Amino acid sequence: MADYDYDDEEILDSTDEDSGEPSKDSRQFVRKLEQEAKEGKRAKREADEAKLDAQNAKRELALMKAGIDLESPTGKLFVKAYDGEITVDAIKAAAGEYGLIATSQTADVANDLAAIDRVSQASTGSNGTITISVLDEIRNPANTPADIFKILQANGVGISNEQPGGWVSLV
Repeated sequence: MADYDYDDEEILDSTDEDSGEPSKDSRQFVRKLEQEAKEGKRAKREADEAKLDAQNAKRELALMKAGIDLESPTGKLFVKAYDGEITVDAIKAAAGEYGLIATSQTADVANDLAAIDRVSQASTGSNGTITISVLDEIRNPANTPADIFKILQANGVGISNEQPGGWVSLV
């Protein structure tokens, strides 16, 4: 009997497992594992939601820094459609392509001024030059086409309304 040294508790525990029914401890352990799995899934879902919220906040901040009006209809449309890089420079470039934010308009202004100069040279009764102060008045973005016509007429540029169309010919 020296070769076999058993403890009475080991014999009692083994009889529960040998009967084929799970012990009370194993059922509690499984329940505990299931509960931990549920908590882990919930924590992962909450972390994913927080990550998505952080990405949305970062995107919204970059759009606002780029000068996009998030409340205007065109701004809302741009926000929904934009899927490019979330940097201020990239957003400004994309918004500039669609005319959503003002970009450097020197080329447009130069073209407009050249067209006005050609019109003034072609008109009768004109000396072919417009003073710098008149050009400054014309450049004012608040001017309507009617205001520009008044400025041109005040400087000796005659306008004829005889031809049909959106723009009038100069005499």
